[in-house]
Amino acid sequence: MIYFAAICALLLLYSYVGFPLLVALRARLRPRKWHIDETYRPTVSIILPAFNEELVLRRCIESLVHLNYPREKLEILCGSDGSTDMTNSILRELSERHSFLRPFYFFPQRGKMLTLNDLVTHAKNEILLFVDADVTLNPNAILSHVRHYIDATVGGVAGRLTIASDRTDGVYRSESTFLSFESNLRRNEAEIGSTVGLYGGNYSMRRALWKPLPNDRVYDDFFSVLTIIESGHRLLYEEGAISTEQYARNYREEGARKKRNASRCLYTLRILPQPLFHGSAAWMLWPHKILRWLTGFLALGVVIGTQFDFYGHLAWAWSLLILEGLATVLVFMGWLFRNARQPIPFASSLYWFFSMNVAFMRGVFEFMLSRQEPIWPQTTRSAAPASIVEEALRS
Repeated sequence: MIYFAAICALLLLYSYVGFPLLVALRARLRPRKWHIDETYRPTVSIILPAFNEELVLRRCIESLVHLNYPREKLEILCGSDGSTDMTNSILRELSERHSFLRPFYFFPQRGKMLTLNDLVTHAKNEILLFVDADVTLNPNAILSHVRHYIDATVGGVAGRLTIASDRTDGVYRSESTFLSFESNLRRNEAEIGSTVGLYGGNYSMRRALWKPLPNDRVYDDFFSVLTIIESGHRLLYEEGAISTEQYARNYREEGARKKRNASRCLYTLRILPQPLFHGSAAWMLWPHKILRWLTGFLALGVVIGTQFDFYGHLAWAWSLLILEGLATVLVFMGWLFRNARQPIPFASSLYWFFSMNVAFMRGVFEFMLSRQEPIWPQTTRSAAPASIVEEALRS
């Protein structure tokens, strides 16, 4: 069992330490350049799905209509997917004020995937920019996206997500730290080829590369990643294209979101497996995605291997057992103070890491048992204070 535990530990170290360092080193030593034109202005269709978004829709659309971009080259397609609150009324009001906002009302609710397919079918322009209703874009976000498309090798651009809140609890702090880590990794991946991750509420791609989502069980974000990579084009990362979400999720909702992420992404890989085994991005997909979703199983392998070696009277197992015991105590402390406004920093982060990887494990089982829900429950939205979002966009 010593070899089993060692292999699991090495895979974990490679995914979270070795791979990011390797990508950063390659990005510094052998970056792959591409052309940028700050004056390039292709036509853009903004795709915005919405379901019961009365708390945030107005703020989102207002940020879109005030983007720094020629109005004659821009259209906003917003699809209300069976909304039962004030979403339709807000959308109707705003579309009457802004002629380039095209509203679509779908009944009954069918889910985000089918709504995206219908909206893209009606899109007229060269570039598709996908936005979620719970984010606000900075005024120059669209300019940051389109300046890359002068290069024919570029198929898509992933924007940057930031979260804003007046909270200081453990889940918000840990998610903020993770987003910073993920942003650096995506930037370095794009420097050497293509990033393999994006945020579905702020990314763009060439209209010609879009493939209709095959069913309501795929993950639209990851399906677009695989589609772009499979086409032979690059997926870049643009830090200047900033979207800010007013963060309101708790541990339970964040865990449910990550469970859904793992389950649907694995299903999407089953639909489009080629990039995982062929092409320049294959070596990045394994540590950045697959090993991430399997982290909980690998950690469990280390623990089980340690237990066997301890009972086999191997001296090194004592040290690892002590570390595992300490980690368990810290996770418990993080759980105990998970809702405190001033949580214990390291314990809180360790509990977040533990709970999120339990969620990934549940997602893997959900995928294996084919239990993906076609329509998932909406997470908590927060409408105020808007000043927090505005401050985040300025920073």
